[in-house]
Amino acid sequence: MTKEDNHAHPSAGTEEGLRSLLTRLEHQSLQPDFQIQRQLALSHALQPYFHPLMIPPLVPFPEEENLARWYLYADYLPTDGHASLIEQVRDLVTEHVPQEERGWLDSLRHSYMDLLEVQETAYGKQGTQTRLQSLGDKQIFDVLPHTTPVPYKIGQILLTRLLRGLADIRLPGPPLVLSASMGKAVFELTNERRQEIEIGTGNFALSEWAEFAKSYGYEMMWSVAKVRRGAWRVVDSQMDYRNTQVETFLYAIALYEHQDFRALADGLRGFDQFTPVQENASNPMSSASGSDTLTWVWLPPQDPSGDPGYPVARLTLTPTQLCVETDAPDRLNIVKHQLAAIFGFSLHFLGETIASPQHRTPEVDLLSDNYIAPPNIVSQEEEQQILGSFLETVYLDWAETPSPILKGQSPRHYCAAQHNTKDVAAIIDQMEQHDLGRRRTGQPAYDYNILRGHIGL
Repeated sequence: MTKEDNHAHPSAGTEEGLRSLLTRLEHQSLQPDFQIQRQLALSHALQPYFHPLMIPPLVPFPEEENLARWYLYADYLPTDGHASLIEQVRDLVTEHVPQEERGWLDSLRHSYMDLLEVQETAYGKQGTQTRLQSLGDKQIFDVLPHTTPVPYKIGQILLTRLLRGLADIRLPGPPLVLSASMGKAVFELTNERRQEIEIGTGNFALSEWAEFAKSYGYEMMWSVAKVRRGAWRVVDSQMDYRNTQVETFLYAIALYEHQDFRALADGLRGFDQFTPVQENASNPMSSASGSDTLTWVWLPPQDPSGDPGYPVARLTLTPTQLCVETDAPDRLNIVKHQLAAIFGFSLHFLGETIASPQHRTPEVDLLSDNYIAPPNIVSQEEEQQILGSFLETVYLDWAETPSPILKGQSPRHYCAAQHNTKDVAAIIDQMEQHDLGRRRTGQPAYDYNILRGHIGL
């Protein structure tokens, strides 16, 4: 049947006929002798989701699975000598293929994946149309909505394919809808790949968008996976962690040892970002012995509402240690460099932890232009585990490491050489008194008897 015949007899390609044809193509792809080719085609179209080292391990959306099946039906050329699925259905002689299905064969065969921007939308009775413009070659199409209409918005991008050549332009199924920024990012990635492939293969016909999209349409699907992964990383890197009091959770922590409380106190007063606070006033869970502890906090810029916000970093100076707590590894590095520039070897680095609390990053909304995750509340139990694991690592290493407080000897060696455990015991008592967990949650995070036993006290 010619294109003119189809225009003359629209019933030759009805919506029901299209659904029946897609069902028939699916059935044909499941035939035993085509199973391997089906797996090759689908795994190729969805390749980024099958990569064993993909982080995060995303899964395709149902619309992407549909796109992969349409790629199998319309674009995939078998590698084992089989005819394409459309050719197989066209040449079927063992069963009858109604004309209402055959009327769609050429339209589907010539279709290709495309990224289409919504220009105008109209909803309501059957026959209303959506105007779409291809990002690739700027062609404009007036498209009938799918039988399961999707509420498109002007500016959104649809990843789908258009069935043309009949009286009306239609979609084979619900498209993958992307926000304007995400859709354009997908297009930019895909277009870069088009140029790379064109240069690499020497096939300058790929400069024509339709030619590229027909042969390499799966690249658009791959770009979607890349953009999703990139957006996920943005969300994950900007996770807002809060403790049970809904204060900023300070999880990036560094611990230092020192032997000159007064000199450090004077130097820390010159830190521009930090404001001194009363230990007991700032933290009602702090120990009653706060008189020998000094605390400074780094407050974020005041927002328009007048709320100064919660500290994003805290410095706590005790008679033997300096603890740096921050809301992110980058901020911790800033503070560490400042400390090194001012105090040099006056501070003895004991260790740090920058691992973020366990969390589940929410799925990125494809229709959103902003990727901001809701606050993640860290329970006191998890906070204690984080602090306890950190302190256990630091203190067991401290027992075997030369300490400036002990004349450059390790605590274990000092006790053996001096035949006296009093000085080391006093230091451990100080550590226990100013335990990080005790100051943050009211409960010690580490059992210091383990450290005493390790040293032999």
